[in-house]
Amino acid sequence: MKKIKLSLFWTASFEKSIIFKLIKFLSKKEIEFTTPSKCDLLIIGAYDTYSIKRKFVNTLKRKINKIEDFFPNIDIYSLNRKMKPLRIFYSQENYPFPQIKFDYTITPDLAITNANHLRYPIWKDLIDWSHLGLGREETLFIKRFGMFFNIKDLMSPQGVEFLKKKRKICLITSHFSEPRKSMYEKFSENFVVDGYGPYFNKNIPNHNNSKIKKIDIFKDYSFNLCPENGLNPGYYTEKIPESFLGKCLPISWADNNINHDFNEKAFINLINYTKDNYQEICYLLKEESFLKKYSNEPLLINKPTLNKEIAFITKIIDSL
Repeated sequence: MKKIKLSLFWTASFEKSIIFKLIKFLSKKEIEFTTPSKCDLLIIGAYDTYSIKRKFVNTLKRKINKIEDFFPNIDIYSLNRKMKPLRIFYSQENYPFPQIKFDYTITPDLAITNANHLRYPIWKDLIDWSHLGLGREETLFIKRFGMFFNIKDLMSPQGVEFLKKKRKICLITSHFSEPRKSMYEKFSENFVVDGYGPYFNKNIPNHNNSKIKKIDIFKDYSFNLCPENGLNPGYYTEKIPESFLGKCLPISWADNNINHDFNEKAFINLINYTKDNYQEICYLLKEESFLKKYSNEPLLINKPTLNKEIAFITKIIDSL
């Protein structure tokens, strides 16, 4: 095989990801983008999980016994494919695995026992890996933040800069689903909370076209209210590292397994303060002695590497 024929289904900017860079770097082969019916390697993303078309196909599969005997690739809506490509499900989202057959899966999820699963959280994809020869263009996340993540900075204490700023909170969001709405209302009773993003500015079509650089916003705030979109072990996104690197104390909301990735002494997890509707943490955020201890903590305790990713992608390449 002189080149790898690759097709992307329901992905977003996969070709700018470190996973794609590793496929290209480790295989030492030319990557040719093609259609699902002609590819060797099919990357299936998460952005069709709840679409009307997906629901319709799932209904067909339930009602028509052995429909896949007649349409072996109905789950990717490609009905003329005789030979199946190698399939990889790639997701950075808090979505369940769709009911499709995959050879390999790459998701943020913890505690997946399948040997053909790689746990790869989105924040890791935003690290500057150029020292490994894996330089790349800006991703959508990096454009929204302002720069790639520097490992050395993530492993150094944040310092006291956030203490010198006005004790205001920023919230950057495109939606106000619960518990985000209640968090905003509660903290607004105790602090100035300024909102940014499509929810607060209806002239912004979506968060990818907001032209807002988060790192510039953080300069004016001590705190960033940045809850995750759901409580799922392993689903820890770019929000906490962005706040930390922006010298803004992260106020997150995530399940307690988050200490698998981040030093829990370097940010505030609202999951620990829900019992009194965040009343205690609102009080503590006004206490200098409470806040000062966060200035001495790094966000990452263990230096991140790509060793597992390299081994996993090598395994995939060897399967082609």
